[in-house]
Amino acid sequence: MPKIISQSEAEKEITKFFGDDTVFMNGDISSIGTYDVIKTGSESLDYAIGIGGIPRGRITQLAGQESSGKTMLALSCIKNYLDENPENTALFIDAEYTYDPDWAMSQGIDVSRVMVIKTNDAKKIFEGLIGKVSVNSTTKKISKKMKGILDHIIEGTDPRFKSLGIIVLDSIAVLNTPLEMSADVGKANMAPIPRFLSTELKKLTPVVAEANVAFVGINQVRVNLGQMFGDPTTSPGGKALKHACSLMINMAPIFSADSVIKDDSGDRVGHMVRAKIGKNKVGTPFRKAEYSVKYSTGIVNQNIEALELGTKFSIIDRPNNRNYVIYGEKILGRDNAAKYLDDNKDIAERICSEVRSAYLNKQTAPSSSKVEAEEDNPLISSIE
Repeated sequence: MPKIISQSEAEKEITKFFGDDTVFMNGDISSIGTYDVIKTGSESLDYAIGIGGIPRGRITQLAGQESSGKTMLALSCIKNYLDENPENTALFIDAEYTYDPDWAMSQGIDVSRVMVIKTNDAKKIFEGLIGKVSVNSTTKKISKKMKGILDHIIEGTDPRFKSLGIIVLDSIAVLNTPLEMSADVGKANMAPIPRFLSTELKKLTPVVAEANVAFVGINQVRVNLGQMFGDPTTSPGGKALKHACSLMINMAPIFSADSVIKDDSGDRVGHMVRAKIGKNKVGTPFRKAEYSVKYSTGIVNQNIEALELGTKFSIIDRPNNRNYVIYGEKILGRDNAAKYLDDNKDIAERICSEVRSAYLNKQTAPSSSKVEAEEDNPLISSIE
């Protein structure tokens, strides 16, 4: 008859086998339901994601057409993270060899706190992040041959990596895998990136979580030729990448007449972007948001987003379709209300703060306010 042990002895045995930092009893996991987030720079997109920004400790994909603002949104996340603390740093892996520090500075980024690695060698990138391992031929014990950047973040001993909280890979589609690098010129290989990522992402995901770093992978959108039904678009990386991502944001530019931003001379200097949340393991999926970008400065017109979200959550009163009441100040017309918030940044920030507090505390917008706001505003209806 097998020996019967007590519950405490069983728990000790299990903990000893898996490790103290692996087994959690009685729901004792401090991170359940809470996430460290990095703001995107668009209040509408933060609301659509559901937790106020992109999550740290998770993998996020930004995919979209050309000129949809994928890199710009990633840089906006970097800016917001750097603005949180003067000691914060970021890593930008420039696999496309297109990183422009002047363009980054024009969006308000302190480039001295952004480490840039220029390579599209997929093996080097992943080994640089998660390190190299070696196996003892006699004992078969696995040990670290070289520590990666994420290892240094976890240990916190190197001041250069101690406050590194966001890593951007631009982009997944141009990664050069070992299979392709060793192939003859012109030889086609079957799905080299998905085959590479299916193995490496299993190593990357737990280390990203332990380091509490937001890993942002920028990706392209391709069309499946011959597909007759459903959405024919897809992004490189295969199923493994989609399973590894906790958040997937698909982006597309809007070039309609009322969505294009022009300067005084009539030249186009920006446009609106429509972002759709695909997979979302930290909030509600399939929401949409729209925000404006200028090519030289990044995300703009946050005052309009504050106006619409404030109206949605009844922080701004809207007695009829033309009037707004902002903290007791009566304003006629949407344009005048938006200009009022643009001139009073502190009030716009207060509205955004109250909106963020409302949806993070699971408060819903009153239905009456929602109906009034949607009558002449595509931004609100696109978020739902």
